[in-house]
Amino acid sequence: MVTQKTTDLQPRLLMVCPDCDWVVRIPVVSAQPARCPRCAHRLGGGPPVAAKEVLALSVTALILGLISLWLPFVGYAANGSEQTMSLLDTGRELLHFHERLLAILVLFTVAVIPLLYLLTVSWVFLRLLLDLRLGKVTLYLIRTLVQLRVWMMADVFLLGALVALIKISGLASVQLASGFYTYIGFVVVLLICADRVSRYQLWHLLPHRHAPAVKTGRTARQQQLLDCVCCHAPNHCDDDRCWRCGEALRLSRWRGWKLTLALLLAAAFMLVPAHLLPVMEITNLGRTEPSTLIAGVLDLWRGGDQAIAIIVFIASLVIPVAKILMLLALLWVSQRSASMPVKNRLWLYKVTDWIGRWSMVDIFVVAVLVALVRSGQLMSVYPGNAALAFAASVILTMLAAMAFDTRRFFKDES
Repeated sequence: MVTQKTTDLQPRLLMVCPDCDWVVRIPVVSAQPARCPRCAHRLGGGPPVAAKEVLALSVTALILGLISLWLPFVGYAANGSEQTMSLLDTGRELLHFHERLLAILVLFTVAVIPLLYLLTVSWVFLRLLLDLRLGKVTLYLIRTLVQLRVWMMADVFLLGALVALIKISGLASVQLASGFYTYIGFVVVLLICADRVSRYQLWHLLPHRHAPAVKTGRTARQQQLLDCVCCHAPNHCDDDRCWRCGEALRLSRWRGWKLTLALLLAAAFMLVPAHLLPVMEITNLGRTEPSTLIAGVLDLWRGGDQAIAIIVFIASLVIPVAKILMLLALLWVSQRSASMPVKNRLWLYKVTDWIGRWSMVDIFVVAVLVALVRSGQLMSVYPGNAALAFAASVILTMLAAMAFDTRRFFKDES
């Protein structure tokens, strides 16, 4: 552990590690990414951001995404009936069945938020290339970049679409349309663009207020400081807004075990109807059968798609339950001294946090099937009551992971 305790002469370069609360001086650019000396969390640094490359990637992804919304996505033919769907149909059909919240969730995570993210990236980096003044609007947009990224689920939707097509291929002939291929390109370029954006380097290009003088080699809590949830700058506890990014500091006070426990209990409660009620209803030649999450996995297994069945089983059944149990276990460990090393606790938390969003695969499977299979009594798929409950459980566990205070893992260290 680093024990140096000195007043930093360049306070604008200071950051508070969100994992362990250690105050660290981070260079704007460096040969290698800069990490916290206490817990090895990546904080910033790295090579300079190539503004032209990021702008080109964001504009390319934006064009591909907009095209994908309107082109036919997939189609199928069965019993003399043919249907096609676009990405926008996933929301329209859910709205048609009065599943407004589910429709909003699907459209926002799959299309609206990724496109807003790309528009924001394009705006910021275009102004950088044109050497235009960066003011309050740009500052707000950079904060938006940080907040939107976690809710972009275009890659999860793509996996859900593949599972849906495999699921329906046993009952109908499936054709991939041009929109499917443009959406694959959109997802790939979006992920590359998001990886290239270094928000830490952007903070130093913006005008901001004077930074407080604090000491490195100590925790922020020991110095009566509060870290910003957006840019992780150290702030005085009585400040209203962060001096670096302008984010409201009241958001920095929400992390705690009580909120985490409440969110986990709510998520566990929502899992009960999510597993007992049908997630969708399938009509085939006038016969309607409900399908639960477990039944969907069994259908894939019996149909010979064992690999896909295992993926869906892990994403829809194992991960939601395991994430709740793991966060509860880590919450219990954080409240008392335990023999588990701190690095192991952090690793388990980060894995649990990362895998949570992939549970949305089942919701996207339902959205694609409802939009695609709509031939009346011949063959149709309708959303079930479990879909919204399952989506709510996934979101609650994601929020619980965000509210989890990993700094409590280090309370016993000197």
